[in-house]
Amino acid sequence: MAGVVSQTQAMEELVPSPIDATLRPRRWTVLASGPFRKLWVATTLSLFGDFFSFIAMAWLVLQLTGSSLALGTVLVVQALPRAVLMVVGGALADRFSPRLTMLGSMGLRAVFVAPLAVLVLTGRVQMWEVYGIAAVFGIVDAFFMPARNSILPMVVDDQQLEPGNAVLNVTAQTSVILGPVLGGLIVAGLGIGSAFAGDAACFALGLLFILWLPAAARTASGEAHPGGGLGGQIEAGLRYAWADFGIRATLIVVAVVDFAANGALGVGLPTLAHGRFGAGAAGLGILLGAWGVGATAGALGSGFVPPPKRFGWLMVLLCLWLGLGVGGVGLLPSLPPAAVAMGLCGVATGVVNTYGVSWLQRRTDAAMQGRVMSIVMLASMGLTPVAYAASGTVADVNPTLLFLIAGGLMLLCAAGTAASPRVRALR
Repeated sequence: MAGVVSQTQAMEELVPSPIDATLRPRRWTVLASGPFRKLWVATTLSLFGDFFSFIAMAWLVLQLTGSSLALGTVLVVQALPRAVLMVVGGALADRFSPRLTMLGSMGLRAVFVAPLAVLVLTGRVQMWEVYGIAAVFGIVDAFFMPARNSILPMVVDDQQLEPGNAVLNVTAQTSVILGPVLGGLIVAGLGIGSAFAGDAACFALGLLFILWLPAAARTASGEAHPGGGLGGQIEAGLRYAWADFGIRATLIVVAVVDFAANGALGVGLPTLAHGRFGAGAAGLGILLGAWGVGATAGALGSGFVPPPKRFGWLMVLLCLWLGLGVGGVGLLPSLPPAAVAMGLCGVATGVVNTYGVSWLQRRTDAAMQGRVMSIVMLASMGLTPVAYAASGTVADVNPTLLFLIAGGLMLLCAAGTAASPRVRALR
């Protein structure tokens, strides 16, 4: 699952003048664009495939080992190559075609997941194979995610960027609602192997829609890139993102909040659903789906309410909101109130993925789109291997303690940002 405030971009260039609201196309007219519809369908399929495999992987490991520590280890194996290679994927998205990068990564995903589905369906899967597939998932994600998040400007006109992002954001939140629920139902009704087969089918179909995109959608990808080789481009992107105080502060907040959230949600939620709640895979799907319902509500609400003028205070309030919510989930005794708490946490996700992304995009230089995206995603996911390893150890001892630690880190982040005049002054 994605982090709380991943999918963001940032830079230090002067903020462009706001576009008059009367000049903006209506949000849903972007669906009249054939290339955008193809990208939208492919993205939707990939999101559902991700959730099918997340539910299936978690339940497969728990079924084979019964250990939260083993689950945390598998997630580390997946997260480590994704974190290490993320900036490489972003640089390649700037240097070459995001379309080709997506095609290659989606094809590899389908090719490797399909045999795993067969092994599970025939009852011959072993843990070493699970670790191998987890590593492949991480490598593929490192190249697919920056490409997916930087291809839109090559598919639609400039005036359609905001409507296009709005459609993709709402679709992502909808997949958070339906994906885990469908994945949990497939695991509960048809078995873990069928969920992996569904993942492979989603990525195979999505590949066809990306292949269907016109080659003309590659516009800027063929331009010369300054900075020499790939290493120089990565270094330039890192310097560019770190030079601005607002972006630097945002990266730190993203790193702290997602470090806490990824461990609690990735390891803690399956542990609670499997143990304390006794709700099975369907219960895990309900918890993640509740998060998605809240995130959708937050995204839709943010689309109708003007953004706050003080972005710094927004960061403070969201850290406080998430800290109280995540910590509270670990204290609840049953599935229904935990689902409600997850939904309330999700609202904060929807808010930050609307206001936060818009604030960051206005500071982004066009030539740095892929690299900036990968740097923010690195801040979101770079510490995930450590979070999973630590969370697996803590959850094996006391799941409640895991959620309290995660919530406490978010509250400390809220206190730190509130104490900084420069952060509070960010607009």
